[in-house]
Amino acid sequence: MDRIAESLKNKRFVFWEEIARDGAQAKTILTGKQRAEIARDHGSLFNNNGPDHLVFAAGFTSIGKEEVDAIKMQADQVDNCYLAVNCRSSKSEISQSLDAIKKAKYARIAYVLPASERLCQLMLHKTQKEVLKQGIEIAKYAVDKAGGIPVDVQLAASFDADPVFVAESAAALKNEGIAIAHLGDTRGRLYPKPLANYLKVMIKNSDEDQLYGLHFHNDLGFALMNNSEGIKQGIYLAATSWLGLAERNGLARTELLSFHLSYQAEQMIENIGIDGKNLFLSEPKLHMLSPITNKVSNYTGVPLKVTDPIVGTGVNSISTGTPFVDTASFQPFDTEKVLGIKKKVLVTQLASIRVIKEVSINMGYDLNETQIQKILSYVKSNAYKINRSIVPKNELKEIFKKALNDEV
Repeated sequence: MDRIAESLKNKRFVFWEEIARDGAQAKTILTGKQRAEIARDHGSLFNNNGPDHLVFAAGFTSIGKEEVDAIKMQADQVDNCYLAVNCRSSKSEISQSLDAIKKAKYARIAYVLPASERLCQLMLHKTQKEVLKQGIEIAKYAVDKAGGIPVDVQLAASFDADPVFVAESAAALKNEGIAIAHLGDTRGRLYPKPLANYLKVMIKNSDEDQLYGLHFHNDLGFALMNNSEGIKQGIYLAATSWLGLAERNGLARTELLSFHLSYQAEQMIENIGIDGKNLFLSEPKLHMLSPITNKVSNYTGVPLKVTDPIVGTGVNSISTGTPFVDTASFQPFDTEKVLGIKKKVLVTQLASIRVIKEVSINMGYDLNETQIQKILSYVKSNAYKINRSIVPKNELKEIFKKALNDEV
């Protein structure tokens, strides 16, 4: 049984995770071991229902031998989510992809087929109709060769093609055993309103049992909004990536969409227009979002920023007076309770007496008011002198020691 297809039929949400398979666009690389570790962690986020809610794109075999080895390592080490291999629409690549992933407990492949006239000419030097004919032959071959492993198709540049043609193409491919037709956005220029109209026309002309997935680039910052529109129109699979690291300017952030589709599910219809009560078989573990993104950041070398929503360095961090007194008035929810991110008090040029006092106590120093005031004056003055905001803990330790000896 294809548990991903069953989820989509039952209007449950599925993430197609692309942190490891970014089309060489994000300029990051992960070893097979690192990919396997992230995939297992991600699958665990859904408790025992990883295979119902997650497809982890394991790699792209045409990159080379080392990439194939990384895919095979994941197949050996990951058993709590689907692993997918992406490939081009050639029989040799389909065979190679199936061979690489065949040992996975939950395996699938997805081959790319251009949908727009422009991309059909660019990639295969054929017309749309000729490409569809070839795609159908490839579907027959892939499904027969797969031996029960689900086969998907990724219709590249779908949104530059006529929506009726895309619907008809998806139906023709489904008739040959293709499980899911993924709609690929190659240009990243989709605005929400035209997208909504496109999907309405396509769905109106689609078979009732047609399963779709969405792959939106984030060049204009609309990937999250466009995926939300897709859900509202009954498409429950979205390609996302941790920290958005994929393609040119990325995909929708996995951690952000995970949060929005899980937090306060009973209020989701009122807040974002999506019925969130049955999207997941069990409540996702939002406390895992921060540890996973920290791991991804560490492995890829892409640092977390203060502006990263849900998981960034600014979440539940305090450096000044009023928020320090009443944290709840300055954040959207209890971040420690919801996300498991504990409060961090940082000493900067914005520090107050309260901030210095709490930090010094937490570090084991008992300072009097005069010493605290001297430290505060020094911290503010030195920040501007060296043009740096945050005072590292090791420096604070030395400052507190000097204060005790009246050396500040």
